[in-house]
Amino acid sequence: MADRTLPWPADTRLVRLGEIEIDPRYRTVSRAGVMHELNPRCFELLLLFLSEPRTLHTRDAIFRRVWRGAVVEDANLTTSIWLLRRALGGAAKQWIRTVSKQGYIFDPPAGVEFELVHGDDALLPAAAAEAETPVVADDATAAAVDAPEPANVAEARPAAAFVAPAVRAAPPITRGWTIALAAAVCLSLMLLTGGLLGARGRDAAPLRVVLVVAPDSSLPDSQRWPAYLLQRWLAWQLRSSPRVELRNPADLAADGSEAVVLIDLAAPAQGSEWRIAAHFRGAVAQTPVVRVAPVKHLVGAIAEVSDEVFARLAASENYAGPELRLDASAAQQLATALEAEDQHRWGDAVRSYTGVVTSAPEMGFARFRLARALAQLGQRGAAQAELVRADGWTAELPEFLGAPLRAEGLMIREQHLAAADAFAALREARRDDVAEYRIAEATSLHRAGRPRDAAERLEAPLPNAPGAALGWLVAQSDIAIANQDFRASIASATQALELAQMLGWEHEQAQAAFALADARSGARERVDVALLERAEQGFAATGDRLGVLGARLRAQLERDDRVSGETLDQLLAEARSAGNARIEIEALRRVAVARFRAGDAQEAHQRFAQAAAVAESTGHRIERRRLDLPLLQLDVLRLDFAGADQRLKLLDAEPQQGSTAYAIGLNRARLQYWRGDFDGALRTLERTESALRSASAGNLPQSMAAMNCMRAAVRIVQGRPADARTEFRSCRATGVPAFEHLADIGEAELAIQAGDVTEARRLLAPMTQAPQDTRELPDRWGLAMEVAPLLARIGDFDTANALVDRTLPLTQRSGYRMLEASLRITRAEIALAEGRNAEAAREIEIADAVAPPDYWYERRRIRTVRALVLQGGGRIEQSARELDALHNDARANGDVLGELLVHSLMDANAAASRCSDERRLQLLAASGMRGASDLWMSPAGRDRTRLVSSAANQDWGSP
Repeated sequence: MADRTLPWPADTRLVRLGEIEIDPRYRTVSRAGVMHELNPRCFELLLLFLSEPRTLHTRDAIFRRVWRGAVVEDANLTTSIWLLRRALGGAAKQWIRTVSKQGYIFDPPAGVEFELVHGDDALLPAAAAEAETPVVADDATAAAVDAPEPANVAEARPAAAFVAPAVRAAPPITRGWTIALAAAVCLSLMLLTGGLLGARGRDAAPLRVVLVVAPDSSLPDSQRWPAYLLQRWLAWQLRSSPRVELRNPADLAADGSEAVVLIDLAAPAQGSEWRIAAHFRGAVAQTPVVRVAPVKHLVGAIAEVSDEVFARLAASENYAGPELRLDASAAQQLATALEAEDQHRWGDAVRSYTGVVTSAPEMGFARFRLARALAQLGQRGAAQAELVRADGWTAELPEFLGAPLRAEGLMIREQHLAAADAFAALREARRDDVAEYRIAEATSLHRAGRPRDAAERLEAPLPNAPGAALGWLVAQSDIAIANQDFRASIASATQALELAQMLGWEHEQAQAAFALADARSGARERVDVALLERAEQGFAATGDRLGVLGARLRAQLERDDRVSGETLDQLLAEARSAGNARIEIEALRRVAVARFRAGDAQEAHQRFAQAAAVAESTGHRIERRRLDLPLLQLDVLRLDFAGADQRLKLLDAEPQQGSTAYAIGLNRARLQYWRGDFDGALRTLERTESALRSASAGNLPQSMAAMNCMRAAVRIVQGRPADARTEFRSCRATGVPAFEHLADIGEAELAIQAGDVTEARRLLAPMTQAPQDTRELPDRWGLAMEVAPLLARIGDFDTANALVDRTLPLTQRSGYRMLEASLRITRAEIALAEGRNAEAAREIEIADAVAPPDYWYERRRIRTVRALVLQGGGRIEQSARELDALHNDARANGDVLGELLVHSLMDANAAASRCSDERRLQLLAASGMRGASDLWMSPAGRDRTRLVSSAANQDWGSP
């Protein structure tokens, strides 16, 4: 760069900035052993930032200093900034700060300094000769090397942007069109010095091809569309060919190994004839392809040039591509539609493509693109109808062109497994790894209920092209949610949102914001409503009406757990009209989840059932099975164990992955635990965890935490406190508040059973307020259900009663019988300990009527209270029989804690049997649970309990 001085000596070999190493000779940036090679302009931009840090560099100044002498579009700079941030990585990518509507500031932390490593090799000039020396191509046509990576990587864009006009109007052109002519210089020199390699053999590796548009700079903007249409028409065919690897101008190699096609457009001053040509450079240097035609034959000339260029590049003799039957007006509108699609302005694309197919109903290419744009807006019915109309055209295409379209058509038709297989076949048939095929295969697998396999497809490095990287990140975020890996989902969605902002794609910004909200919600983090409002604005700007209503519904639920009937009804009606059952199902599911969190079991069940009915009637089998998961949870909370068993059988009938497999395993283990099948619960957890871990290393951290908490609970009742503590530490390690509460409660129970009441009191004291820390009412109630009996056990009856009294009425109204049964048992235990036997008997009878016969966990408590009520009423022998039966059942189930608790009561009942001293000593030695006792509820324990309760109230104060 001529107008600035490098801040280091010319013999500098490496520049270190914190953990980042910059090699000025080879234009590379390395961090943590990962090297990123930057193209010349991108590295020039880095040098500018390094030489003038903490200075505002306006966009115009950057263009003037880095792209000297060339007229460039904003996308060049946006792409370069993205590449730089990606190379810097980590926190360092934030060193490049965006100043809205002005430019950028490079602002590394004050403590980070340059460290220079000198060597014998002189520093190469930062601006290489190929970027300085002008070379004029054939017929004064110049090519562009400083072209941005394409806005839509699925369809490589020309070096310059074409801005779509209003429908049916002539397209205006941005300053980007002139770059193709003015900046041909470095490309031509680079290719010519790289050598003219001639035609390749048919069995060689795919030929790398770059298409560059270079129209006559004297043409008015409204007349430049033919060059753009040729580039896009040709690019579509080349990209599908297994003999060609279509590349972006920004990825151009320095050795001339690519074939570069310069698309040239010119017209005589009188405008009677057009001249459209393709010039070849690099690996396939040949004579140009030139056609001259009047305006009425211009579209035919474009098709002829395209066919000839394709035949040369793909080594296909006498190639006759698909027909391009359009008049000039419709062809111009097609160019406008393609530009709108490139910029992801899907509403504009739909309008322009609709205009094309209205003028030319047999234009299958435009119909297929219309179907794609409609699918992006959620208009599944209309998209599928357009596919049907395009099927005849698709069927007549050569296999290499038709196969990718059929695969995409399967996605739009929601035949997800078939689509995944089709894209896998496309990937395997090519020697180059096409990122779009990977993304499409992963997305299809995810929608087919195979998120683990989907995640594997995206374990490859992130694509270099920003457009492909954005699609990759959005897909990764969605798939990570399905795999319960919320931290990974948050990271991917955050990066996707940043990249979408840089590219200026409003629809993708909205999708990324929506995905980020879902990821944070899954991680039990608060969701900023502004994020959802931002998504609504992005959907509105691109004509996505279903997206607008979906974001609005989501924001309303985030504010107060309720959604207006008008919003929901409107979304359901429009989704139904669009033929998009998936959106109907998702909207109903979201409302159901919100009502569940608000404690309204009746409406939650109603909405889940409504969503299930939609899924059933529309043939969405995967979505139908997914809805069985929340319904399974409701079955359990309502103590419908038989219904839960039936749902598990339905879910077991099909292979499951990701969050579905995790939820099935965890809920089955919980049922086994509550029924007293502790070994079975552990086996289920082990199988589930093994399956999840085999899916992806380090995956599902929060899922693992939930299973660790469940495993710890089993270890407590099995009398293995050391193992339980280890599991609780793993449960707590995620830092999720809900799991931390569960771990603290479990540790408190361990302390109580070990006889350490002081430690238990310390752990439980914050829990008296902890239920208010979580938004979901069932979570609050569940914490109250867990905490209240432990508070009672250490003698703090007042606090325990307060928790029960404020929670029990709510659980009764909700219909969550599991919570009601536990809280009533706790109330009965406290009444018994305080000598109110009649009240204890009444409460325990209500709990007994609610709890299923096989609910071992709570029935053990019910039977204990009943035995003590009998004993308090003087029916000693009847009480003894209850205790003997309970002891035998606890031993049969392997419930060591339950056995020890019964031992304490059997000692206080003269008529009860006694377990052998050897057995008792063995259990105590193995478990260390010397404090395990239910005497606190018996008459003999009342005086001691009163003293403990008094001390507790003095220490803790009122609840």
